[in-house]
Amino acid sequence: MLVAFVLRVVPMLVWIDKPCVRDECTYVDLASSLLAGRGMIGTHGWLWAPAYPALLALHQWLFKLPGSVEIGQLLVATWCVAMLYRLTEGEYGRRAGLWAAWAYALNPTFIFYTSSLWSETFYSALLIGAMLALRDTRAATTAWKGIAPGLLLGACVLFRGVATYMLPVFIAVITWGRLREALAWKQAAACACAAVLLVAPYSVYASRKFHDVVISDRTLGQMMYLGNNDFPPITFDYGNGQLATRAYERATDSGRKPCPEEGNPVVKDQCEAELGVAWIKAHPDTFAARIPLRVAQLVTPHSFLTRNLRWGRWRGLPDWVDEALIVSVAGFTFATLIGGTLGLFTGGKGWYAAGSGLIVLYHVAAIAALAGLSRYRVPLEPLWLVHAAAFFTAPRDALKTLGDGSARSVVGIFVTCVLLVLMLRFLPAGWPWWGTWD
Repeated sequence: MLVAFVLRVVPMLVWIDKPCVRDECTYVDLASSLLAGRGMIGTHGWLWAPAYPALLALHQWLFKLPGSVEIGQLLVATWCVAMLYRLTEGEYGRRAGLWAAWAYALNPTFIFYTSSLWSETFYSALLIGAMLALRDTRAATTAWKGIAPGLLLGACVLFRGVATYMLPVFIAVITWGRLREALAWKQAAACACAAVLLVAPYSVYASRKFHDVVISDRTLGQMMYLGNNDFPPITFDYGNGQLATRAYERATDSGRKPCPEEGNPVVKDQCEAELGVAWIKAHPDTFAARIPLRVAQLVTPHSFLTRNLRWGRWRGLPDWVDEALIVSVAGFTFATLIGGTLGLFTGGKGWYAAGSGLIVLYHVAAIAALAGLSRYRVPLEPLWLVHAAAFFTAPRDALKTLGDGSARSVVGIFVTCVLLVLMLRFLPAGWPWWGTWD
């Protein structure tokens, strides 16, 4: 935890004056709106989830600094080391717990997000905490224990609209292997009630303000525009995205025009969603053919840290350090995703294997239908680190299990190979001298 703290606080202090980029600036604008008493507003046709802008506003009010939310992220990220250790130890033992804790502490991508104005650190902490709460709920003898995972799920929804429909996953985890137990269903009901009650106040406020149903955010239509259009799905990662304004405009000019902004982001979002659905119905083959592309965008081994280094936002680092960090970003991602998949199929079992698998599949399915981005993958990696830790603490035993010829091992090999191919697709993108496999 001390190492994690130091590695995260250093870039915060050394590059304290770095400017915001893209969505970071949007979060800052929303925080300013909240502090000015205007509440949540639409920005460029997007209505974001409220929790992270509210946290920015709270930290700015407390510390009088726009980027002071990094203080909260620093504390949360440090605590994540302990939570991840506890979660992994409970599933695979102490050695695996230490491996997962160190991997989280040293991962440069996680370090980067802690010192940036993105919601990934908080969202990943909520997912880790939710898994711990789900484990405690399953071991409890009272229904009230279901409240904790429900509150954490509600917080996930308020941070990310993609979590809006994740309640069935939590209910499946609570009742996994306990379908005939009345207590399990009481705990599931408590979980559902807690999640709904936490989200309901904001939902009522936003629905009244924007004159339509708003649960947390309304960004589905905008994602439909980016991912289901005549142009290929747009992303914003270095080397495989439209980072420059002119490049973005050239790409979007070849597709359908965006719906007009009429002062109400919900109206625009609904318009974009309807046009996106119409496009999918008119181009079902193209929609299906793009699914591997969207997933490849999601699981690219690079991250926004790669973009940050290529843009020179961490000024003063020698070139060799930049290159070493970029290589380490890809290395940690491969170790987490490939190692985690192997660990899941060779040693994963019970409620955690089911729960982590369902949560990851839920998010991947949402991205596969819309548009991929490495940022969306980052909060899911800690859940996969648990399985990766199990694999790397006993790789020989795991590989023997993988080669035993069972149906599970065959599926595991197939899934790992598919994932590896998808990850390799954009591996060259991090190096301008390489760029593509062509």
